[in-house]
Amino acid sequence: MVNITQEGLNTPIKAKEQDNASDLKKAQDVLIEKHPEKYFKHKGVGIERKLLLSGNLCIALLWIYKFYRHNEFADKEKYYTKNEFFFDTLGTSDYEKIFSKYTQLKHWDLIAPMPTHPTEVKYKKGYWGITEFGIKFCQREVAMPKYAIVQNDIATKHITNPIMIDDALKEIGLDYDDLINL
Repeated sequence: MVNITQEGLNTPIKAKEQDNASDLKKAQDVLIEKHPEKYFKHKGVGIERKLLLSGNLCIALLWIYKFYRHNEFADKEKYYTKNEFFFDTLGTSDYEKIFSKYTQLKHWDLIAPMPTHPTEVKYKKGYWGITEFGIKFCQREVAMPKYAIVQNDIATKHITNPIMIDDALKEIGLDYDDLINL
């Protein structure tokens, strides 16, 4: 079988593997073309996703903020699970729609996963805590970039189109004061 070298790599690959790689590239190009608001070509490996700091993410953050503020057993220095943060909404129709992607808030450093090792990057799965930025954003003290560019579940950059929590909620027809006082 004839060996060819894939562009950018020094390792030889078989012609059939080259065809699979080119099929994958075509599929990525189609995704980028059909959904430019979500995907774009990156000079590195693969594609990046453009995530929006949406009203639903802001609702989830407000629920987390209120959990820390109103739950007598909540400690700002501790980490909690999704079921603990959103216990009062479990089983409702809005639960999955609004709170299913709340972990995306990490891309703006509004929440953080629970570390399990003092010197290594290891986290306890499913446990999250609010950050100082998360608190300040909820208290309308700081604005956040509207978009995060994410590759391999890591924010690589932000598009500095600043948005306040009030504005994100208004985009979906909600009022900050009504939500914070629920």
